[in-house]
Amino acid sequence: MTEALGYLLRLQKFEYLEAKTIGDACSLLSSHGRDARLLAGGTDLLVSMKKREINPKFLIDIKHIPELEYIRLHGEFLKIGALTKLNDIETSPFVLERFPLLASACHQIGTPQIRNLGTMGGNLANASPSADTAPSLIGLGAKVKIVGLNGERIIPLEDFFVGPGESVLQWGEMLAEILVPCPSGLQKGVYLKLPARTAIDIASVGVAVIVTFDSKSNKILDIKIVLGAVAPTPMRAHKAEDSLRGKVIGEQFIKKAAQTAAEEAKPISDIRGSASYRKQMVKVLTERALKQIA
Repeated sequence: MTEALGYLLRLQKFEYLEAKTIGDACSLLSSHGRDARLLAGGTDLLVSMKKREINPKFLIDIKHIPELEYIRLHGEFLKIGALTKLNDIETSPFVLERFPLLASACHQIGTPQIRNLGTMGGNLANASPSADTAPSLIGLGAKVKIVGLNGERIIPLEDFFVGPGESVLQWGEMLAEILVPCPSGLQKGVYLKLPARTAIDIASVGVAVIVTFDSKSNKILDIKIVLGAVAPTPMRAHKAEDSLRGKVIGEQFIKKAAQTAAEEAKPISDIRGSASYRKQMVKVLTERALKQIA
């Protein structure tokens, strides 16, 4: 039994390739197609390989591409390179001051060791429905820059995810940059997650709520409620948002919106929780997040 388990945890044979530039990475991806994977932090990829969930024949190391690791303000956007470590985002003074919701989401991922290896691009490109950064970034209106041999394109992060483990990335393309618009008004946000067992587990339910207020009337000008791990992709709770937009946050509105968000969720039952339990937790976390903001 022990020998069998040890065998399963070994990496199968692959060819290691190192990309020096974004062009190199895209060219190698295009050449090797479905047999290739990009290696950045490796915190998700190597685990999946050990579990035999995937078996790439080529690993393309992109860790040494300097133009993919940065945090900077450019115009009206915070720009984050895909190779930027989660810990660097979490501890960035600028992010903590201007985008505390994003810093909080990064802090809730795994252990310090994981956050010192894992990258923002990897957390998103893995296209996991439970990715902790996705709900907050979608709520903040983030976009992503995708680069390939045929050029680049920028799309809303909300449109990036297609299904569990699937994104709009085509063969020969890679996620290169995350663009987060700077808040244009009085904005408050909260990200809450329910881990499966301990605080370092992946989310079985995640809820991000981002509210923009009218500074005079305190009414909600805009609101986004984004749910993670309760649908094939991170999803907006549009009906719940509509029930609050234009209103002053109050107890009765909070409870109605939380119940509506739970009804919009589309969870499955799996090892991390039943569908009915996860719907109930969407209600609990949405209500809790709205009360914290209020």
